[in-house]
Amino acid sequence: MFIAAARARKSILRNFATIGYEPDEAAWRSIRMGVKRDLQARRLRPNVPIPSRRKPIKYLNAVYRETGSIRDTFVSFLHDGAWTSSGGSFRLAEQIGFDLLHEADRRLRIDGALQYLEVGGGWAGLKSPPSSKPRDIASLARHFENGLGQNVFFHFTNLTQWHAELPAGIVEHPYVTAAGLSVLDTQGLQAGTVDILYSQAAAYFETDVKSFLTAASTLLRNGGLLIFNLRPEFAGLVSECASANGLAMRKWCHAGGMNGVIVAFEKQLTAWKTKPQIGSAEIHLPHAKLLRPGASSAMPAEPGHHPGNQRDAGEWGFPQMLEVIR
Repeated sequence: MFIAAARARKSILRNFATIGYEPDEAAWRSIRMGVKRDLQARRLRPNVPIPSRRKPIKYLNAVYRETGSIRDTFVSFLHDGAWTSSGGSFRLAEQIGFDLLHEADRRLRIDGALQYLEVGGGWAGLKSPPSSKPRDIASLARHFENGLGQNVFFHFTNLTQWHAELPAGIVEHPYVTAAGLSVLDTQGLQAGTVDILYSQAAAYFETDVKSFLTAASTLLRNGGLLIFNLRPEFAGLVSECASANGLAMRKWCHAGGMNGVIVAFEKQLTAWKTKPQIGSAEIHLPHAKLLRPGASSAMPAEPGHHPGNQRDAGEWGFPQMLEVIR
């Protein structure tokens, strides 16, 4: 694991050098821990809950049950143990009231093309059993299999490389952090082409949220949707950075615990009148319609998925949100 971690860190630094980015000490420490979590989570089945290390007996039992290795279990416990395995689900989007299948279907129908990006996708559902309703990249890709690799593309990033090969139309971008998303422009994902950008946990651990939001806004097309979760102490900074980068809040929810605050932003209209090229076909689009304050393009996920403190942007903005979570 130590050799793999060193190689991953070297590759991440190489990507940073490509975009001229240099993380500060706190950010680099968080990245090193994230690399270890990635390497450990890859030993587990997707979406397996792992108890906190504050409950050592339960933690050790759970990891040993998953890995079958006493050595791997104790290495995991001693080196930034993963708090959960990674399956890449849409749970956070559902919790804030967004049905990503509906969003993807609607955008593909209107625009004729769809490009989805997930930050920190892990297994991205590619090792999970098929589900009746798409709740991760893999099941969403199966839903759009007729257009996959033609006018439908799925991308996801990881701090390490999780997959040796993937189906056409699904691309993993290893050694990419949330703050370093702009490197994707050198890896075939053009600015202004992403319809939906989603992160469950990866952006939560990011300390440089300014760089993340700047890169995310650049990648999103006009009317593009951004959903991620953040630590409550970053709410004020996120508010300032989102506004500066043309991102309008649509919904938010204080989920608490490791989920923190879940937010949904929409990329506001710019002077662009066409959608940049995706794949080999150039697609011309009308301006996307920007929602009125308080309106939302979100479809209800399932009954029971709406916490009491979920708010539309027109009802509660960041100032009120900051008061709620203090």
